[in-house]
Amino acid sequence: MKLALLLAASAAPVFSNAADAPLTGVFHGEGRACFGGLFVRSKTIEWTSSFSKCGPVRYEILDKDMTGDHPRIAYRLVERTKQCRNAVIALTHYDGEVWDVTGYPSVEAYQKRDLPEWKNSVQPDRAITSCGMRKQ
Repeated sequence: MKLALLLAASAAPVFSNAADAPLTGVFHGEGRACFGGLFVRSKTIEWTSSFSKCGPVRYEILDKDMTGDHPRIAYRLVERTKQCRNAVIALTHYDGEVWDVTGYPSVEAYQKRDLPEWKNSVQPDRAITSCGMRKQ
């Protein structure tokens, strides 16, 4: 009986609540602006591209919906350097191994991303970086 309990306990997931679990993995981008990699680990995130270097830094999950046709998750970077243009990095899955990775300059820019005056804005405090990246 003790062995069965021990085996059952060892088979339990690492995260007690799967809803709180981050999406982890390595993503690679190509092209002039998107060349580089995104590395999402259990406690840190790092995005290196031609124009920005973020991390590795700690993050908090800002938003998550992995149940729909296009699963998505957004990470708020807890701290960042001047070299990092992004306060939020969001991933949305569209097809196969390809994910849309989008960097937002602020939490406000992420929250207002669908408003007409914010969508595709050229203002620096609203400008986003978006790259199609392949999950390895």
